[in-house]
Amino acid sequence: MSTQSESATWTSARSSLSILAVSLGISLFTTAYESSVIPLFSSVPTLKYLDRVVHASTALAVITPKLSNSKILLIIGSLVLLAPHTSYWVGVHAARFRDPIYSPLAAHALVLAPVVYFAVSLAMSIDPRLSLIVLAANALQLRPLLALISSLFSLDASNDVTLIGLGCVPLTVYGWMQVNAGRSSSHPNARSKVALSVIPLVLTAVLYLNPILRSPTLVDSMVTPYNSMTYPLRILNSTRSKTGVVVVGEILSPVDGNSASLHSLRYLRVSHSLLGGVWIGSEVATLDNAPPLTDSEGTPLGDSIYSAFVLQEAARLVNSTALGEKGDGNHALIIGLGAGISANAFARHGMETTILEIDPAVYDAARQYFGLLDPGSNNVFLQDARGWVRRRRAMVEAEDASTVKYETVVHDCFSGGGVPEHLFSIEFWNDLKTILSPEGVVAVNFAGKLASDSSRAILVTLLQAFGQCRVFHDLVESISEEQLHSHFINMVFFCSPSPIPLTFRPSVEGDYLHSYLRRYILSSLEKREIHHSQVTGSSIWSVATDETFVLTDANNTLNKWQEEEAFEHWKVMREIVPDVVWETY
Repeated sequence: MSTQSESATWTSARSSLSILAVSLGISLFTTAYESSVIPLFSSVPTLKYLDRVVHASTALAVITPKLSNSKILLIIGSLVLLAPHTSYWVGVHAARFRDPIYSPLAAHALVLAPVVYFAVSLAMSIDPRLSLIVLAANALQLRPLLALISSLFSLDASNDVTLIGLGCVPLTVYGWMQVNAGRSSSHPNARSKVALSVIPLVLTAVLYLNPILRSPTLVDSMVTPYNSMTYPLRILNSTRSKTGVVVVGEILSPVDGNSASLHSLRYLRVSHSLLGGVWIGSEVATLDNAPPLTDSEGTPLGDSIYSAFVLQEAARLVNSTALGEKGDGNHALIIGLGAGISANAFARHGMETTILEIDPAVYDAARQYFGLLDPGSNNVFLQDARGWVRRRRAMVEAEDASTVKYETVVHDCFSGGGVPEHLFSIEFWNDLKTILSPEGVVAVNFAGKLASDSSRAILVTLLQAFGQCRVFHDLVESISEEQLHSHFINMVFFCSPSPIPLTFRPSVEGDYLHSYLRRYILSSLEKREIHHSQVTGSSIWSVATDETFVLTDANNTLNKWQEEEAFEHWKVMREIVPDVVWETY
């Protein structure tokens, strides 16, 4: 009786461990798959229906007939080993339909769903009684835990390595089962079955050792520079980093001389978002033929491809305070570096500039490829801004003599169609205000629809924190009022705790740093102003007292409001540059 009880306990434990192993495998595969397609679809479109596809595949596997364990193992192993290719190529062709909802959904259905379906089928074949456990384990998903463990232990295995390991496990078990079956069978086909079990492993070697058939992405196996065979595109660097895949690329001059297409620019990309870029080659031009800025290799660099970064520099033009009128603002803080356009400008104007950037790969790219001047090791902090600003506030309140206050702060954390909501709450702005000079200016960049809930919430929260703000757009061409409201645009909010209303002095030649773009943007500042009522549809008084739109740590719906704008941003990004740029990373 005791032996039977122990046997039942062992069988139950083995089944539970098998279920846990399958659930862990599903989570690992889903995490690697998600990481693989985010560069093609961005995070919000990728995640929109991903969990629902996983849950639907799980439910389908529970209610449908099952194949034999050996067949399931063979299918799962083959699907997972092919995933680096299928996720990329299916994602590429789906993205070309340019639908931010159905394009990633199609990729999920064709690549992710079959793996989940057969993995759950395998778990069900191990013990059909545990269907509820399968559903629960799959519904909970282990991805957040895996992400935490990876972050804590600085684990950074490539997607290919993860998928190779996952694919080899079921194939190895399949081969072991076939070998055992062959040994215990006198059937004449037994040896052929054993031989067939080796084929998937041979396929693995062919796929991953042959450079022609290897995963088409560059990030995990890159020889730089990479030149596209089908388009005048060169990739200088591709790195998997903290915020995603960081890519530095160049759209070169077309061989046929067709200057009508976009060309001669270097860009910085993180996943499916352009963080910045500069003109290169024939598009480099300076006022008075002054020597242009260069990168670490001496390559001449032209103006920024985005005018928003130049618009942020207008913080230097504020003259409504005694500090601004004297031009004594000597300390600048950059939160969100991008290609380093604003940071470089402040440094060239003689301001001591502190850089706060969460991703080390972005900082390295700005230094190597975009001419960012060395700010000094004591002025670079590669970490999340929320904790850094909070610690800095504590130093100020403790009257630490080594802590300076900043006269100018540029806050630009937009990426992938949205902003991190924890860096836009009233608590964050109050912390930041503490380390800002009483007459200082904060320039906050935000991209979105003019009269959206997210734009309104940001303006209302900033007004409550600082007391006054003025808003400007960065468009380089004149558009109608209707177009201004319907287009996805960049806005820069200039805010200050000073009781004196913000005014800007006219720009002068010394502000332009020999840049045509700076002269154009800064000299037309008054034409770019957006009135508060255009953002909110309300008067200044009602905006300042509208508590329903104040973003707090406890009640922050910014991410939810930005979801639709993230879809719009994805479509805009697809229109700005050719598909091949997004498909090469």
